[in-house]
Amino acid sequence: MRLSNVPIPEAHVAALVGAAGLHFVLPLRLPLSARAGRLLGGPMLAFGIGLAAWAVDSAGDTNVERDEALITDGAYAASRNPMYAGWSVAVLGLALWTRSAWLLGASLVAIQALDREVRDEESRLAQRFGTGYREYRERVPRW
Repeated sequence: MRLSNVPIPEAHVAALVGAAGLHFVLPLRLPLSARAGRLLGGPMLAFGIGLAAWAVDSAGDTNVERDEALITDGAYAASRNPMYAGWSVAVLGLALWTRSAWLLGASLVAIQALDREVRDEESRLAQRFGTGYREYRERVPRW
């Protein structure tokens, strides 16, 4: 496993930092009880972290930043972007767990930004891996 493969999507980091700052100035809570927030957010947070960890493990020693190889097994057989999907689900889960309206809104904006980034990445992968990537894209969903 390469630690450099551990993703830190800038959009989600910005969402976390921005939402924390806004919450400090003006706390806005979702209309959920603390119990409901934990029941909804806890499993999402755990699932997201687990999915991202599985994706890092599935990538093994391949350097995903350099597109060394097309990874299509493990977590990548379920999603073409399991690391990003894991982060997204985890941050949404954290928003529900903490009942932070700021974090929920910021995470949705971050997911949209990440989706645009993924679409650009897909174009690059299609050029790099050709038919192999196009076949992979047809059988495995983006998210």
